[in-house]
Amino acid sequence: MGTVPSEGAGAGPEGWEGPDKPSAVVARRLLRVSALPLPSPARPEPSSPFAGGLLLTTLGSFALIFLAAFEALAVATIMPVVTRDLHGEGVYALAMAAPLATGIVGMVGAGGWSDRTGPRGPFYTGVALFTAGLIVCGLAPDMLTFTIGRILQGFGAGAINVTIYVLVARLYPPILHARVFGLFAAAWVLPSLVGPYLAGVVAQATSWHWVFLGVVALVAIAVVLMLPSLARLGSGPAAAEAAGEQPAEAPATARALAPDLLRAAVIAAAVLTLGTLGSRAGWGPAVLIGALVLVAFLLRPLLPVGAYRLSRGLPSAVILRAVIAAAYFGAEAYLPLIFNTHYRLDVSQSGLALTAAAVAWALASWVQGRFLQAAGDRALLTSAVLVVFASLAAVAGAIAASAPVPLVVVLWGVGGFGMGLAYPRLSTMVIRLSPVRAQGFNSAALNIADSTGSALGLAALGTLQRGEEFGPLVLILSLAAVLAGLGILVARRTGGAAQGATAAAPA
Repeated sequence: MGTVPSEGAGAGPEGWEGPDKPSAVVARRLLRVSALPLPSPARPEPSSPFAGGLLLTTLGSFALIFLAAFEALAVATIMPVVTRDLHGEGVYALAMAAPLATGIVGMVGAGGWSDRTGPRGPFYTGVALFTAGLIVCGLAPDMLTFTIGRILQGFGAGAINVTIYVLVARLYPPILHARVFGLFAAAWVLPSLVGPYLAGVVAQATSWHWVFLGVVALVAIAVVLMLPSLARLGSGPAAAEAAGEQPAEAPATARALAPDLLRAAVIAAAVLTLGTLGSRAGWGPAVLIGALVLVAFLLRPLLPVGAYRLSRGLPSAVILRAVIAAAYFGAEAYLPLIFNTHYRLDVSQSGLALTAAAVAWALASWVQGRFLQAAGDRALLTSAVLVVFASLAAVAGAIAASAPVPLVVVLWGVGGFGMGLAYPRLSTMVIRLSPVRAQGFNSAALNIADSTGSALGLAALGTLQRGEEFGPLVLILSLAAVLAGLGILVARRTGGAAQGATAAAPA
C-alpha cells in the first residue's frame, strides 16, 4: 500500500512525510477500515434501507443515532441546572466540549483497532465506555466527577461513530446513501419533540441524575440490534478472503498505533485545557491562540489533501463541516442558559428552541434527500450556510433586544433547517468523491473535523463567558454568527471536483 500525501506535501514515495511517521500510519490505519468485506457483488442491490439484510442494520444504526440525539438534547437542556447544583458555572463550556474532544481519540483508536480485528471489538468497547460515562455522570457528586463521565462518553461515542459510517459505506449501495443519512437525521425527530422537555421534567420532578441513568437500558437494546450488522462485516483479513476480497495489508503493530493515539490525545487535551483555563482572567488570549495553533498543526495529517488550502471539492467540504459545527453548536450550548437566566424560563421550557431546531433539521434533511439530490454541491451548501448565518445573526439581535421567546425559537429553528440541508450533503459528498479504499479515511476525517470544530467552538466561545452575565452571552452568539459568515466563503469552494480527484488513497 502506498502512502497518502499530506497537506502541503509533494507527490512521490514520501507522501505523508514518510511511511514510518505517525501521519502516514494514521492515514493507512483509518483507510484500511474500508477494506472490510463488502456484500457479495453477485447479490442484487437492495432498493430500500429496510430491504432484506439491511433491515436490522438500519434499525440498529437508527437506534444509536436516536440515543445520541436524546442525550445531546437532554444534556444541553439540563446543563444550567447541573452546573448550578454542582457549583461548576466556571466550567460550563468544558463540560459541553469534553465529549466532543475525547471523541477524536475514540475515532482514531477505533479506526486502528478495526484494521486488526474488525469493528466488533472497538464497537463493544465504545459502547462500554459510553455506558460507563452515563453511569459516572448520573452518580456524580461534584463537577470534576461529572466532567470525567463526559470524557468517557466522548471516547465511547467516537468509536461507535466510526463504526456506523463504515457500515453505511460498506453495506449500503451508493444510491441509498442520501436516504440513509436523511434517515439518521430523522432519528432526531422524536427525541427533539420530547427530549428537551422530558429531560427538564425529569430534572425538576426527581433529579437531573436520572437523565443519564435512564439511558443506560436503551443503549443495551441498541447493541442487540447492531449484532447482525457487525457479524456480517466479519473480522480481519480472513473474513475478507472468505468474502472473495483481496486481503488488506498486515495490520499495523500496537507500537505503531501509539503515536497516532498520542496525536489525537494532545488535540483533546488542548481543547480541554482551553475549556478549563480559557475563561480565567489573564489566561484567555494566550490559551486560545496556543490551543488553536496546536490543534491546527496536529490535525493536519488527519485531513484530506488540500484541506488547509481550501482545495475545491472534498477538502473544502471537510473544513466546512468543522466551521459550521463550531458556529452552530458553539451558540446552541448557551441558548438554554440564556432562556433559564435571562428569560426566567424553567429548565423544561428552556429546551423549546432546541426542539424547534431539531425538528427543522430533520425536515430539511428529508427535503434534501428526497427533492434536492440533483442540486449542485456548491449551490446547495452555500445557500444552506447562508441560512445558518442569517439565523445566528437574527437570534443574537433578538436576544440582545429581549425579543419574545417565540420569535427567538422560530429564528433558531431557521438555523436548524440550514444545518439539516448542509449535513447530509456533506456526508454524501465524502463518500461520492472518495475512492473506495479512501472511504474509511475520509469518513473519519469528516467526523474528526466535526468533533474538533464543535469542541473548539464551544471552548473558544466559552472563554468569553462570565458565569450567567447577559452581555458576554450575547457576544458569544454574535461571534458565532461571524464564524458562520466565514463558512459561506468556504462553501463556495465545495464545487468543481471530480470523484476521487481530491481524496487520498493508497496505491
